[in-house]
Amino acid sequence: MSTRRDYTAWDKISANDLAFSLGQDRSGKPTICMLRTPSMKEVSMVTPACVTNWPRVNGDGNYGTMFGPADPTKAKFSIDLTDAQINGVDNQFYAAFSAMMTSIDDKLLDFVHGEQLKILGRKNLSREEVKMLQIRTVRPKYDKMSGTLIGHTVNASSAKYAYDGMGGKFERAITICDANGAVVPNGVVSPGDVVSATIYANQVYTGVGGDKFGIHWSFEDVAVICQRAKLEAKTNVSAFGTFTYDFAKAYEQPAALQCGEQFSE
Repeated sequence: MSTRRDYTAWDKISANDLAFSLGQDRSGKPTICMLRTPSMKEVSMVTPACVTNWPRVNGDGNYGTMFGPADPTKAKFSIDLTDAQINGVDNQFYAAFSAMMTSIDDKLLDFVHGEQLKILGRKNLSREEVKMLQIRTVRPKYDKMSGTLIGHTVNASSAKYAYDGMGGKFERAITICDANGAVVPNGVVSPGDVVSATIYANQVYTGVGGDKFGIHWSFEDVAVICQRAKLEAKTNVSAFGTFTYDFAKAYEQPAALQCGEQFSE
């Protein structure tokens, strides 16, 4: 696992321990700093185990994908942490994890509401009006056909190429580990795997798309707690036992085609 940051277990993180302050970048635009007290360190944590559906943590990340960049130096790694069931059982940690992340968003919302003139260039907005401008960390997911809410996700992303502080960039990779934190050389994270990640608040951004603001979460390491292929498989589908048929026969495994055997027209 990475040693560059002091990662804390997610259930030890509290929004009550966060401090926000207002600053400016080189162009004079407002910036927001978020740190943990009393250490005054960045917010970084180890997440609970969650199902990931769209991981891009290997190779070139999202470079070459349908919605990815054409420039490989702009490639990003990404991981989505969902509230999907594990082996047909609700994730016992996700509700508390989601509530904790939401409380961080709420504390940021209160800060921006109080400093809205400096941050948003607006005044007299209610808290709910400011909330409409916030990009929340825990995001709902809807069925594309019906529009029905089907779950929630927390997303994190990291640039494949990072600035080296001397005007250049260096290539980096996401570290893949097993459930015990041992590094897995050439490890792969696949859709449906149950994973935990080391995430950190890379930036509290403002001014995106006009007045939008929120927290950009990045990640360094992913532990594969259980591969999808090794999750408990179904042994019975009871719905098919409702009816009986006189012509039903026991299922026999088809014999493999012999080498060179072809289907004839």
